[in-house]
Amino acid sequence: MRRPIILAGTGVALLAATCGAASAHPHVFADSRMEIVGTSDAMLSSVRNIWRFDELFSSSVVVDFDKNGNGTLDDDEVQAVAETVRQSIAEWDFYTFVSIGNRDLKLKPPESIRGLFEKGQLLLFFEMKPEEAVDLKAQPVTFSVYDESYFVAFDFANETAFQLLDLPKTCTKSYTRPDPDEDASEWMNSVSMLKPGQSIPEDGVNFSQLLATRVDVSCKAG
Repeated sequence: MRRPIILAGTGVALLAATCGAASAHPHVFADSRMEIVGTSDAMLSSVRNIWRFDELFSSSVVVDFDKNGNGTLDDDEVQAVAETVRQSIAEWDFYTFVSIGNRDLKLKPPESIRGLFEKGQLLLFFEMKPEEAVDLKAQPVTFSVYDESYFVAFDFANETAFQLLDLPKTCTKSYTRPDPDEDASEWMNSVSMLKPGQSIPEDGVNFSQLLATRVDVSCKAG
């Protein structure tokens, strides 16, 4: 699978060149939060993402989208960024994954992505709803956000970055932040040196999924 480009034709190419092909780390960073929204009977309603991008990436976006040249992003320019992102990352399921056991659950694409430019950083907000009924009482459901190319790193600071909203108090979450082992570290090093459009090695192990910060949500029957 080829490496995704979250803003095709914009600052991502500049970032890759700036960071250097030998840098063994992601090139775009986002502080992330997720809201897992449900109903009073523990059915999943939606998943909401809030991403705050790093200052370097945000500044490169300003270069491409600041049409009036005032050095920042006005509301209409931010929305142009958000719409470009919505179109660009659809192929990669908006980096948002929900699963039950080994089965991935399909989420509906967001109708829109809203944006904000605050203190020199780009923020994006969007909501996705499940395509099927998901009963959180039946078995644990796993939620995560990751880029399988490791080009974009989504960082959840701690357990509080995942919030349960409108669900019964019987619902609990189990937070996991994996540490990379030697094999995973080698994979990250090799993948991080790929350029946009290059193929990710097919090694039979989805390290990006294994390394993703995630939360498992389960609800006891009332």
